[in-house]
Amino acid sequence: MSDLEGVDDDLGGGEHCDSFDESASAVAAHEAGEWERLLLHNLADIERTRELAVLAGQYVCKSDFRTKNLAPPGI
Repeated sequence: MSDLEGVDDDLGGGEHCDSFDESASAVAAHEAGEWERLLLHNLADIERTRELAVLAGQYVCKSDFRTKNLAPPGI
């Protein structure tokens, strides 16, 4: 799978809410200020990430996962 729709189809059983077929379209929408479409894209990305975590949890022991602090330095 080489596009966002293909990932959604594989992870979510064919249902997806992403408003873009590829990430380059999301970049263009950002530059054009299309915030509603970007919000839908980001929500779809969160859902994909959750599905990937669930899938990874089926193959990798919890003890092998490490949490990384994503806060900026100094916080």
